[in-house]
Amino acid sequence: MRTLKALTVAAALAVLAGSPAVAQQPRSDQGTNANGPITILKNMQPEPDGVQVQINGAQIDDLKTADYADITGDVHAGQNVLTVSWSGPLQKLNFKVAYAATRNNFRNVLVVNMNGSNDNSLHQAGAKTISFTIPR
Repeated sequence: MRTLKALTVAAALAVLAGSPAVAQQPRSDQGTNANGPITILKNMQPEPDGVQVQINGAQIDDLKTADYADITGDVHAGQNVLTVSWSGPLQKLNFKVAYAATRNNFRNVLVVNMNGSNDNSLHQAGAKTISFTIPR
């Protein structure tokens, strides 16, 4: 019986928390609320030292591991600019920016999949700037 009460309370809280927020959420010490708008940078493979990412001029992450970073506080609705730079030759760049207006409703707003075998810009140090849009 106790389990049923706990599940009922949990379900009620989930319904209350499920209402979508109007704007991008600011970052806090505990991250962002997973129920409202959230934007993440998903790195699909580890990168060597010297790869850096900036969004709208703010340093985000060195893509050293296959992981994701919550970038909700660094983007805004509308046009955003991502700059990735590298200090030496690379084999690949493979990451995505995904946006969810509501919990677990992610869709890619940017996909970067560059390969050194067919993209000569990765053969030496360089940078690439890409625009992407967060829905309003």
